[in-house]
Amino acid sequence: MRTNIQRWIPVIVWCMIIYCFSEFSLFTGENTKLILDMILSYLPFGGGKEEGPSLLNFIVRKLAHLTEYGILAVLVWRALSPKRTAYAGAWLFATLYAMTDEWHQSFEPGRTATPKDVAIDSCGALLAVIGVFLYTRWTKKRHDPVKYDVS
Repeated sequence: MRTNIQRWIPVIVWCMIIYCFSEFSLFTGENTKLILDMILSYLPFGGGKEEGPSLLNFIVRKLAHLTEYGILAVLVWRALSPKRTAYAGAWLFATLYAMTDEWHQSFEPGRTATPKDVAIDSCGALLAVIGVFLYTRWTKKRHDPVKYDVS
């Protein structure tokens, strides 16, 4: 029982981190754009085009969505494993949490809630679960003894 609870602690902590990302205004689109503009101004190719930082801001923010929900899915998979439903459960948990997170963002000033972000979060979770599945298959194959027929 105790180890089962311990497996869920990282999931709870990661959900709290995601919640904080949504709660604090530091992580709004406008603030990340300002940070990227500042970083780009120090680079030799930075500045100039207005579309560059906006596109970069979009890419960085959406990659962050993919990553944070991919991590969540892996943590949930780890908590549910070795159950047969661990892969589907991890994806479903991450997707449902993404929905609640977007709903939470709809109440925060400076934040927007979009179904597109839920879809991106869900894709990040799915990619992570597929990656875990492939990795576990690959490691299982590597560690299983190969049987050769020498007759």
